[in-house]
Amino acid sequence: MNWNRRALIVSTTLALAGGWSVARAADDMAGMNMGKETKPAKETGSATAKKGEKVEITVTDKGFEPDKVTVKKGESVELVFTRKTDKTCIKEVVLDTGAPKKIQKALPLNKPVTIKTKFAKAGSLSYACNMNMFSGTVTVQ
Repeated sequence: MNWNRRALIVSTTLALAGGWSVARAADDMAGMNMGKETKPAKETGSATAKKGEKVEITVTDKGFEPDKVTVKKGESVELVFTRKTDKTCIKEVVLDTGAPKKIQKALPLNKPVTIKTKFAKAGSLSYACNMNMFSGTVTVQ
């Protein structure tokens, strides 16, 4: 049996089983998609912190909002994370400050969690859930 016929049989079977369209299954079988849908990253805003200033970061169904924060190198800043949803895997935040050890804090629902820190090196660092499925970027200038 040739490849096209096998692909047609498998795609038809999957379509009849539900959940897949014949066109989607055929694309997958042809190696074009292989069941993995890629979604473009959603930007949820940005914030700039001045010396000693607080930056509020809210955890929503979309992830971290804002997902981009700009800080000055060497200046202390307070990042305040508040989880407003229970519909994501974001139950903790892991913050890379450029130090050898990352800061990891639990995020209880509807309770602000403040992280006071300094970023010693210029560049891009991240904050993310502990599964690294949702993340944001800290740009240190």
